[in-house]
Amino acid sequence: MQRNIKQLIDAMSLEEKVGQLFVLAFAGQDKDYASYLVRERHVGGFYLTDDNAATLEQASALASHLQHVASLRTCDAPLLLAVDQEGAWGILTKYLDLGPGNLALGKADDDTLTREVYQMFARQIGALGYNCILGPCADVNANPDNPIIGQRSFGERPEAVSLQVKAAVKGLHQGGVLACAKHFPGHGDTAEDSHQTLPVVDKPLEHLINEDLAPFQAAVDSGVDLVMTSHIRFPQLDAAKPATLSSAILTDLLKQQMGFNGIIITDSMNMWAMRRQYDPVEAVLMALEAGAHLIMLSEEHYENQTTDYKAIQQATLDGVVAAFKTGRLSESVLNSRLGDALTLRYQKLQKPPAAIGQEQDAALSLLAAQKAIRQLRAQTPLPPPHQPCYFIPLADPANQELLVNSRGIGPNDPRAASTELYSALQAKRPNQLIPVSFTQFQAFLHAPDGRFADKPIFAVWEDYPLPGEDFDPEQRQRLTQLITLYPDNLHLLLLGPDYPLRHFSDVQSCICTYSSRWVSAQALAEFLITHH
Repeated sequence: MQRNIKQLIDAMSLEEKVGQLFVLAFAGQDKDYASYLVRERHVGGFYLTDDNAATLEQASALASHLQHVASLRTCDAPLLLAVDQEGAWGILTKYLDLGPGNLALGKADDDTLTREVYQMFARQIGALGYNCILGPCADVNANPDNPIIGQRSFGERPEAVSLQVKAAVKGLHQGGVLACAKHFPGHGDTAEDSHQTLPVVDKPLEHLINEDLAPFQAAVDSGVDLVMTSHIRFPQLDAAKPATLSSAILTDLLKQQMGFNGIIITDSMNMWAMRRQYDPVEAVLMALEAGAHLIMLSEEHYENQTTDYKAIQQATLDGVVAAFKTGRLSESVLNSRLGDALTLRYQKLQKPPAAIGQEQDAALSLLAAQKAIRQLRAQTPLPPPHQPCYFIPLADPANQELLVNSRGIGPNDPRAASTELYSALQAKRPNQLIPVSFTQFQAFLHAPDGRFADKPIFAVWEDYPLPGEDFDPEQRQRLTQLITLYPDNLHLLLLGPDYPLRHFSDVQSCICTYSSRWVSAQALAEFLITHH
């Protein structure tokens, strides 16, 4: 196989070689442009979202079409068709089972359950013809104020996260797709989002080994196929360059010290951490020089409206080809990276299984959600099912538009967790919930009074992982006002992480799902009915 790949590479043009190292995205259901990228620009794969295929049928048809076009090339290696099916983020959420997400799986602390959930992801995704899941997220939530990781991480303890990462990789492999650990060497200890800016993590290697690298080592030891880089500066490892562009981090640390011999893929080079700091072509060359094999350009939603992404893709491909022609980077580097990437694709990208899902998948998702729920404070007993209660979502419902955006990146279920919780509780305790609209709640906040003093209050906090934007930070101030007036009859329901609770020492009753997925809202409704 290796000798045949070498012969293939020797027969390829420079344009063909360069194209094969790119994993690109395209807007909408533009099959013609995607086909052009395969036929004429020789790309090696795609980052796909609901924007490209909004139903199971569309996804299967798209994958089949793209692979057929690729099979007609001289280099007929199957395309890498990658998706963010990582539990917290996901595609086709109306049709596929995502469970409660990584943070909830970490709280459930059952590696067999995590393996089964990730095997479910792989089986359902693989059945569509997609073949790579950009997960698991191996970041450790060292910073509770991290704006971009949160529910995408398995938790705060490196040892526990390592066990979950190992189980997730095993599950993906058992399900028949490629696994990708991200975001190396760790995005969990940042207070900034690399979709917006270039974060800095200023700690020495010893601390990284103890706090951040253990889950990545677990992934490497488990045979993970790909590792995704982070657009973060680690000045004590490399004084000048972020991880994506650093040979000290990608080659010396990941390859040599940690023993990773798989494929290194960059996080999207269109994220502002890269685009605001570096010329696109130069950034690609620096990443390849540092040790990366695959360059991902997944056009972020907040750029698609204001930039000609097709022109950017063409200019980047042309610029990289020109740079190799002028000797800016040795063609031997290009051949080495390409050889590794093609070996992976020829050897591991199998024909997908026939079935899309199984009946037990929904039950598995619900079980995972149930095992994650924790009653964190219980000084005030929960109200019995027959007792009327106020139901007050703390978030402005206008923010729910953020859950689904024009590019499909940051894919959250369009069904808001608070809405799902209300529906599930209403079904289980008919006529016992008194919904408080946001308009009514706003009126109360402007003129606080005792109108909610006569019954228990379910105050619902929700949060979602969103790239480049935050979901309603004003919830904190609204909850503060509620607690001030009603400390004794307020029950805080956290549909997301438990991190906000550290700001509210006066909360006497709190239950946390560690997830904003609708299945966790259902599980919480059951919990509230049975635990009182």
